[in-house]
Amino acid sequence: MAEARRRDVPSRPRMASSTFDLVRALEAVYALDRPEGPWLRGVVDALRPGLEDGLGMAAYIYDASVRPLAIREPILDCPLDGAGLSAVVGRSDESYVRGAWLAKVAATASETPGFAEHPGVREIFHPVGIHDVLVVNALDPLGVGCLIGAPLRRLRRLRDAERERWERVGAHVQAALRLRLRLKASAGPAEEGASGGVEAVLARGGKVEHLEPPAERAGAALRDAVLAMDRARRFRRKPDRALASWRALVRARWTLVHDFEAGGDRYIVARANAASATGPQVLSARERQVVGCLALGHSPKVIAYELGLSHSTVRVLLARATAKLGARDRADLIEKFRAG
Repeated sequence: MAEARRRDVPSRPRMASSTFDLVRALEAVYALDRPEGPWLRGVVDALRPGLEDGLGMAAYIYDASVRPLAIREPILDCPLDGAGLSAVVGRSDESYVRGAWLAKVAATASETPGFAEHPGVREIFHPVGIHDVLVVNALDPLGVGCLIGAPLRRLRRLRDAERERWERVGAHVQAALRLRLRLKASAGPAEEGASGGVEAVLARGGKVEHLEPPAERAGAALRDAVLAMDRARRFRRKPDRALASWRALVRARWTLVHDFEAGGDRYIVARANAASATGPQVLSARERQVVGCLALGHSPKVIAYELGLSHSTVRVLLARATAKLGARDRADLIEKFRAG
């Protein structure tokens, strides 16, 4: 049975980290004009030099609102095949799903409680030489996620700097996937800022060309964000500096994407792409955004990065939500938030 799950994977040279161009990877993440399957393939190929550890790559988009998780667009350039992936997902009980897919942005699979005892790990992973997986898991509070993983030959635990890098990459994948879904639907949720529509147009260099009313008071912030993206491109061989400069959202509302060229100039558009989250109506939309991310295991530092807010603003929003819901601590806040 183990041999039936093994795939013949074309050998690929293991790429040194010095070849990893994270700016190229972010450009692939925001390639909104590509269909979903080719888009995910482009993201995987761009991230491969930074993630792959000799056993290939795997990725898929999933719906976390159903059990077992519904998977689409699987990419399995690794010893695991589709039947094996389905078996691992299908044999994950609710506790394991919450500890893996619903609780981490970047981790190794072995950090999930119950990993060593999981029947899929013993019966499917181990026979094909997989003993761990380095995972970038971009799950939106509304329940659609994208998992990108690099199978590992041995158990690993991420160093703090590694975790921060992949958490930030995951924030960009999450924002791009959410925007893709909104554009495909032609209309997002009714909540303000969630439509995917263009609310500002800027030229390279940060010159503001056009602002819709929702963005009229944010011209300076959008200009600064465009300049930060330009700075990131100067750090192509310094991934962490590029990530620090290029954040996933601007003021928790806008995703910046290169959209069109005119007169020899390239223009950047700001699309409304707020991270919506269902939750108690006593909370403001921004408070629901922040607590929704917290409920997915995102630290306040990660939340600040993925929403484009300051750490102090995130702390204030969490404190307000805690007071409004009468929560004792963060664990109680999450429980009350989920209860609605």
